[in-house]
Amino acid sequence: MTHLDLYKNYKTVLSVNALIFSKGKLLLLKRSANKKVDPNMYAGIGGKVEPHEDFYTALRREIKEETGLTKFKSVRLFSVTQHPFPPSDCEWVNLYFMITIEKQVVVPKSEDGDFFWIDPKKTKKLPMPTDLKKYMQILAKDPNAFILGYFDHNEDGKIINEKLNILG
Repeated sequence: MTHLDLYKNYKTVLSVNALIFSKGKLLLLKRSANKKVDPNMYAGIGGKVEPHEDFYTALRREIKEETGLTKFKSVRLFSVTQHPFPPSDCEWVNLYFMITIEKQVVVPKSEDGDFFWIDPKKTKKLPMPTDLKKYMQILAKDPNAFILGYFDHNEDGKIINEKLNILG
């Protein structure tokens, strides 16, 4: 057995996620109640990277598909996060970006849920995925932080181990 045999049946899923800011507010998606993953939770904008697609193209595509936005004032990577899921021998690798746009726009409701412009200070009380909630707390203290996150899951999908390394 070679060291590569460990990875024969292991699947890595890449995703991109954006926190979009304008005039001190943050655009969040309140996910529909019928969503399999994170129902009724507030989340950033994003999704899976398609095969042979680079991260930036995936980010722009996901944002355009979900919000219609195509013009960004600034884009900054602020986190790379690993989410291993043992029952499926699958690991999600999420790249989180902070994006600033010129003006707030009304984003119509979609099959994914409703969009809201929210004061970032008020996100503490919102139901959010664990990683994003922790990242919002870190970014509130240091907006320039770069976060390497690791959230290990058990067979039930519950987080059993987490590590946060804050760089910069």
